Amino acid sequence: MNSIELFTATEGNLLVRLIVAHLLADFIFQTKKMVKNKEWLSKAMMQHIGIVFILTIAFTANWKLALLLTFLHYVTDGIKISLKKTAKIKETYLYLADQGVHFVTIVLVWTMNQNLFAEVLQTLQLPFLQYNWSVILMGYLLVTTPLGYLIGLATKKIQTQTPDDNITNPEQNTEPKSDRNGLWIGIFERIIILTFVLLEQYEAIGFLITGKSIIRFSAKNEGVRSEYVLLGTMASYGVTILLGVILKYILLN
Repeated sequence: MNSIELFTATEGNLLVRLIVAHLLADFIFQTKKMVKNKEWLSKAMMQHIGIVFILTIAFTANWKLALLLTFLHYVTDGIKISLKKTAKIKETYLYLADQGVHFVTIVLVWTMNQNLFAEVLQTLQLPFLQYNWSVILMGYLLVTTPLGYLIGLATKKIQTQTPDDNITNPEQNTEPKSDRNGLWIGIFERIIILTFVLLEQYEAIGFLITGKSIIRFSAKNEGVRSEYVLLGTMASYGVTILLGVILKYILLN
């Protein structure tokens, strides 16, 4: 795989410092009381924004950069507060969106400051234009729901034999929302295993399988239930490892 030098160490160091300043301001120096009492023009908001500005300028020694990022941080937090009150959006989604906007804002401001728009745009296009990156993207997409659906079909027969009516197939998208943990566990497992295969860290896969087995069978799972769990788990691991080996062969040729 061809290496790409997107930015220099000095340019990258500025980005790291901006992210560190954000993490300190949003997670270390922002108290629960501030989070609870934040409003557009509240004292808690002003305290938080002041901390954002102080930390950003301390880590960058660039007051223009600090002012811009502080203003954008304020607007983002204010919009989040408004959405929390007016829109029926889960707090988890609001949190992810809030932090996502913060990080995208930091990267965009950093890109603008360092005149790296062309390089960043070229990098974002790599998964779609560069062969090796496209192959890797295809692999990660395959191990999510497509392989999960395939494994769900393969274990459907043994699933219907399960005596417990509350047990559903963790690899199928038709399961109730309250029982979709297995679906997400399977997706993340396959992503992790594919990553290990591509990095040639096969020993780590063994540790993952061992850990999963201990957790799965720590409870009293017997009969068809145990067979179903074992079959689904081994099928998920086996197909993902096979896919990883195929991708490695494609990338090396």
